[in-house]
Amino acid sequence: MTTMAVDFLRSHPLFRGVPVPELEGAALSMHEESFHGGDSLIVEGSYGNSCYFIMSGQVQVVSRNLVGQTVTLDVLGEGALIGEVALFLEEKRTSGVQAIGDVTALRLEQNAFSRLAAASPMFHESLSFSARIRTMHAMLSKATIWAAIPNAELRGLAEVTVRRKVYKSDVILAEGTMSDRFYMIAEGRFEVRNGRRRKAVYEAGDYFGEMDLLSGEAHTGTVTALENGELMVMGRDEFHFVLQQYEPVRRQFYEVLRIRRPDLLNEAVSAKLQFSEVAAATDPAGTGTGALAESAGSPVQVKKERWMDVVLILGGLFVLLTILAAWLKQPLWIDAALVAGGFVGPVSFVSYLRSSQLLGFRPMRLALVFASSAVIALPIAWLLEQRWLVHYGVGAGASDHLKAAALVAVIEEAAKLLVCLIFLRSRRQRFLMDAIVFGASVGMGFAAIESILYGLTYLQSHATTGMLAVLWVRALLSPFGHGTWTAIAAAGVWYGMGRGAGHAGRRGISPRSLLVMAALLLASIVLHVVWDYRYDTALSKLIGMVAVGVIGIGLLYWLVRRGSREEQSMLQAVNPEQQIEERLLSAAVQDGASAVPGQTLVCEACKTVSPPGSRYCGRCGQALKL
Repeated sequence: MTTMAVDFLRSHPLFRGVPVPELEGAALSMHEESFHGGDSLIVEGSYGNSCYFIMSGQVQVVSRNLVGQTVTLDVLGEGALIGEVALFLEEKRTSGVQAIGDVTALRLEQNAFSRLAAASPMFHESLSFSARIRTMHAMLSKATIWAAIPNAELRGLAEVTVRRKVYKSDVILAEGTMSDRFYMIAEGRFEVRNGRRRKAVYEAGDYFGEMDLLSGEAHTGTVTALENGELMVMGRDEFHFVLQQYEPVRRQFYEVLRIRRPDLLNEAVSAKLQFSEVAAATDPAGTGTGALAESAGSPVQVKKERWMDVVLILGGLFVLLTILAAWLKQPLWIDAALVAGGFVGPVSFVSYLRSSQLLGFRPMRLALVFASSAVIALPIAWLLEQRWLVHYGVGAGASDHLKAAALVAVIEEAAKLLVCLIFLRSRRQRFLMDAIVFGASVGMGFAAIESILYGLTYLQSHATTGMLAVLWVRALLSPFGHGTWTAIAAAGVWYGMGRGAGHAGRRGISPRSLLVMAALLLASIVLHVVWDYRYDTALSKLIGMVAVGVIGIGLLYWLVRRGSREEQSMLQAVNPEQQIEERLLSAAVQDGASAVPGQTLVCEACKTVSPPGSRYCGRCGQALKL
């Protein structure tokens, strides 16, 4: 064994010039060890007392990136030296090493390692340079902003990036000063303040300084360390070089700049990022076919749809309560059936639309929107209808029925849109799907209470069977009514407000957006009118309702498709494709390992729920944490 170890050390490039006696002494402390697929040679975070030379097989270097997700940093084969950085720098292991299949390695103890470093200046110098570069390379690999850069080229970037320790209360950038550095947070929390107002809190995985480098303007906030931490710092020239070389990185910075400071996206900045306004826009008012929307290899995983669970639970509950109410005829079960029947259809519909949203808010936010419609929109609509319909009266002619239906439609849609505007006024509601889901929630909150009120009118005459029949009919027809109409109208308001990625940074609202807004608002009102109109025959009523249902659901489906593409495009833009990581992991997959499903992530800054596989929030651009 000693002879084989000496021969191996003598042939290794790192040990050229090391005296043979020193190699023989080191070989005495070396042991051959065997590992099987999945075995750990090195555990991340541990203190090591040895390093390994790979004699046969392959290993993968794994770690958690700055947002807490497991990534593969590298795949190493025969002749590779692993674990020496922690020995040389006397630090904890910054990454773990696992065997891919069967691996044979030589284990070198720390004492022998130290003697070799002392005996050969060349070995010591090589290790010193290698340790610094490999450490920085590992840190950059964990910094998800560079996920699209090939591993070999990331090593070159490591040579021009420096580590900077910072301490609590250190001012990194002062408001009004010009930054000539790009900062990536490796550890710690940093506060951004504009005057006395806190703008944001950045943590590991976030970055800052890119706006100054792109726009050439002074920094608009003061960045202060809230605790001891560490930064990775890159110079201006190196930053622009990376942008020129890698399109996914350019796209990511473009989109983040559009999220944080759309006012800076002038022609000069767009030229630096090599994007025209037309090419960069996800075009929510146009075709919705951005370059990234149709790209393969997206890191975004399909979110598990749970709306069917809601339908089954609420539907089953309503069936049970219906049976109990019809059989026992007790007030407790009748009231319970009344409430369940009012909510089963609306809640299921909102759950379905929410399942189509990639970047939505927590259910409690939607519950607040749902309830606000019942508290605000319904009373306003009732009061106005009482004043303008009951007070002035409605004739029995067809034209009078049309006027009444039109007046009701305008009043109710206006009241519901008032609630929508309350929740859509924030710039964080920047996606078309926000308007659709919020609009559906408002419409269905209105419909739920309206159904309960209709049921109560039957209860007043002690017609329990009639009440249950009304509730069942309204529950089944609810997807074709208020929720759909208000979702369409809210989408129109969203276009009119100039929201979304395609509008950010533009001055004013385009005529096309205003035209789309007018068309969608008109469509929602016309659908409402046709639904409420008093037809002469039951067949005419049926035809009208079927037409409203088909057109309304078809239009809503079209809007949802466009909104989903917009979200997908933005999410991919701020999360560059993990091509290198997927290539490195392919060896492990071929060895029989299976992928572990990710978990849904909630952005701590804006509370957006992002799908598994995301690393940066598509709504605010900040790093996500597990």
